[in-house]
This record gives sequence, structure tokens and C-alpha cells, in this order.
Amino acid sequence: MPLNLEKFKADYNRWVEESLPDYLAGKMESIVKKYPFITPEDIPWTPYTGTPAIQKFGIITSGGLYIQDTQDPFDTSSIHGDTSFRELPKAIQQEDIGIAHNHYDHSLAKQDLNIIFPIQRFIELEEENIIGRLADVNYSFSYVNDAVTLAEKTVPELIKRIRAQSIDVVFLVPV
Repeated sequence: MPLNLEKFKADYNRWVEESLPDYLAGKMESIVKKYPFITPEDIPWTPYTGTPAIQKFGIITSGGLYIQDTQDPFDTSSIHGDTSFRELPKAIQQEDIGIAHNHYDHSLAKQDLNIIFPIQRFIELEEENIIGRLADVNYSFSYVNDAVTLAEKTVPELIKRIRAQSIDVVFLVPV
């Protein structure tokens, strides 16, 4: 079933109008319960049948990660969220990473970034020849409510970048 973005957009705009006062008051639980989630009737699951030892892997997290001092943090003040993404190089160090995401407790991620962005685990898998290679550039999103902009603008741009790196497998880490 293709996504009906026009219907979602109407439902979403109504949700924003109705939920903005609660959002501004910090009542997240009540607005999440009203969010017009897109629920497809069929999910196109594709079982993994590749050979990891010869494939390039990429990581995408929704943890709100960005490189401090060189990238802008995600916008955490808007009810719409932030539909952009940040590129994170393979050589990134935990101390260089900031977190801009207001919808989870950052304390464990600050202790060990691998729980939301398992880059060190994938580097170990590469060193042990379990995977062929980890991509030189990986990606982070923050929270996003505006699924229309995400689907129409951001995801196509992300797919171009993934293809440009010849990434075979993407490991998604929802936070």
C-alpha cells in the first residue's frame, strides 16, 4: 500500500493545530497519544540474504547526534521536529559528539555512545572480517514529526548519499 501523504498532511496539520498548546506546555505524553501515525496495511519486509564479509555497512540513528563545534545541533524547539540529518564520519570520537534530542534520557548514551550509535562495534566487526567494511560516513536524525517533508525531501537526499557510498546494508538504530 503506497503512503497517502496528502491524507497524512491534513491529519498532521490538524494535529499540530490541536496539540501546539500542550506541546508548548511540555505535555508530550498527551500529544503523542493523538499523533496521526502512518500505519501501512502491508510491510515490505525483505529478509537479509547477503554475505556480510564482503558488504559495506552504514549506520543510521535517530539519536540526535551531531559534531560539536562544526555542525549545528538539531532544532529541538519545534513541534515539527527537525527533518534534516547529520553526517558522522567513521573516525568520529565520542567526545566530539553532541546530542540534540529532547525525547529520551541521554545519560546512558553519554556513558557509551554505542547504545544509540554502535560505530565502535561495527569497526570491531570490520577488523574481525565479519563485515566487509563500515561506511566512511554514517548518519543521524533527531525526532521528526513532519513525515511529509521527511518522505518527500530528506529521505531521497539520504538515499542519494547512501548510493554514492555504495553502501549495501543499512543498520537502523531507532531511539
